[in-house]
Amino acid sequence: MIQTSFFPQPEKDEPIKIIRIDPSGLQPKKVEELLPDDNILPDTYMIYPTGGYHPFYGVPNTFPRYQLPIWPYIKRIKFSEKWKGKEHVLNKIRKNGTREKHLISQINPYIFIGYPKVNLFQTTIYLMNNYTYKKKNGNYPLAQKANKKTAQLLHRLVALAFIPNPENKPLVLHINDDATNYLPENLKWGTPGENMKESKGRRPDTLEQKYLDLVNKEIIKG
Repeated sequence: MIQTSFFPQPEKDEPIKIIRIDPSGLQPKKVEELLPDDNILPDTYMIYPTGGYHPFYGVPNTFPRYQLPIWPYIKRIKFSEKWKGKEHVLNKIRKNGTREKHLISQINPYIFIGYPKVNLFQTTIYLMNNYTYKKKNGNYPLAQKANKKTAQLLHRLVALAFIPNPENKPLVLHINDDATNYLPENLKWGTPGENMKESKGRRPDTLEQKYLDLVNKEIIKG
């Protein structure tokens, strides 16, 4: 396997650059237009078809494609007006929730049950529960209003943005059965029946296959 150190590592705090998209190719899109019923903050998030990094970026001994800036990604393009002109504060906000070797120029996805996901702020407001800690003077802080977040599957966002769906099929399928690969060329729209048909051959049938599957999942520990 190729080690991470073999790849040029972009600086974590490098200035955010505008990514040029070939006009003849796929175009960036506003995320709230892809999810009209999810109350995504308007004019806040853009999804780009390429130029981003995978959640496995910076992880040693992974396949080379995970270390290259070839992945679709989401970027936050708008922050509250109260941070205007305070770039150091903006950088602190962008870094919030990022892990080692992750970037502040994109919303960094995470892996949940095998699928890359992203958290996006909504217009919906809720009251934060601040009664789990005390101030230095011993008093509890007042509850504060905050925007709710929604967790979104990245492969579905990519499909909504860049893959035509003239038949209005409900599911997004991974062509090579790799749930971590959300490149547009690896995704297609499908039906539950098509999904079951394609997954049938991947299920363990014999007792030996079932045993090895449970061992690989570390359910059987010996």
